Amino acid sequence: MAANYDRTAWFYERLSKLVFGQAQVKAQEFFLDRIPPKSNILIIGGGTGQILESLTLLHPSGLKITYVEISPKMMALSRKRNTGQNHINYITAGIEEANVTHVFDVVITAFLFDNFPQDILNKVFMVINARLKPGALWLNTDFQLTGPLWQKLMLQSMYTFFRLFGAVKVNKLPNVKMQFEKHGYKLHAQKNFYGNFITAKLYLKK
Repeated sequence: MAANYDRTAWFYERLSKLVFGQAQVKAQEFFLDRIPPKSNILIIGGGTGQILESLTLLHPSGLKITYVEISPKMMALSRKRNTGQNHINYITAGIEEANVTHVFDVVITAFLFDNFPQDILNKVFMVINARLKPGALWLNTDFQLTGPLWQKLMLQSMYTFFRLFGAVKVNKLPNVKMQFEKHGYKLHAQKNFYGNFITAKLYLKK
């Protein structure tokens, strides 16, 4: 039941900027400077691949990145990105089917978990958790509801819009915080954007 944004790939980035300005990009990039040189990084649901260029600006070489994206059209856009001298392993699949066997120093999940119902999220989280070393960093960026009515209305509008394109099948956010707590992750830092509707969190695996 993985979300697939094939039908929206051609306008996704422009739509993001139209609605959120630079908020989504800034949120995804906020904790990238915490990633050490020569890290082995897992990126899941990388979308159009902007994150690859952001990482390359900080680390022009030395990174080993496994880039998992289920949408072939999103992956095609990602492959066009400047990745410097970093080594990228592109995998067009959902993380559950990606057959990733080694472990990582860092995982980046940006606007990924809002695509899943709770039961699927729980399974996906366990798959990712199993691929992280003790002490690994988890950079997670997503939407959150902090109370204002406009956030709820915007979230429902987004879900309705992307359901029209067959990208998602859900209509509410899953409880991601519960999974991080259940698996013993420590919230190391957090930064909110766009009226607290978007949150970037840096977790540490114990």
